[in-house]
Amino acid sequence: MTETTNNYAEVLYGLDISKEAVRDTKEIFRSVPKVKKLLENPVVSFAQKERIISRIFPGEIQNFLKVVCRHQKIDEIEEIIEAYKSYSLKKRKILKAELYYVTEPGEEQKAGIRKFLAGEFSADEVQLVLIEKKDLIGGFVLQAGGRQFDWSLLGRYRNLKQKLTRR
Repeated sequence: MTETTNNYAEVLYGLDISKEAVRDTKEIFRSVPKVKKLLENPVVSFAQKERIISRIFPGEIQNFLKVVCRHQKIDEIEEIIEAYKSYSLKKRKILKAELYYVTEPGEEQKAGIRKFLAGEFSADEVQLVLIEKKDLIGGFVLQAGGRQFDWSLLGRYRNLKQKLTRR
């Protein structure tokens, strides 16, 4: 994501627009791609774009979308919304993490992983997304905050192979 995208995301967060309005906006752009094409189109006048926005989108987010349109950044709206979600989680000290596993961990193991991540990233809450990945052979891989913790057999095999080929 670009700095511009992140800046728009922070502004969107600061406007205190409901999560539902943001979610509905994202869904409109996803389900009706023609809307985005119209708003991106330089041939369509800004007045027409304002009317489209006023008719289709939730009232509380309309002004934000008009500003994004005026600055010709509507082509980045999906990225802005994704950056908004990430920024919102960060501001609330919620960490989203992905856990790739061969055998799904038990509740006690998940609690330990959450505790580890909360300490590592100073988070108040950790949301784990569990993804089965049989090619890890065993163990698990954890991705959070732009970092990866690889405790899989496949990862250990790769590390060992790398060490042996350097000698």
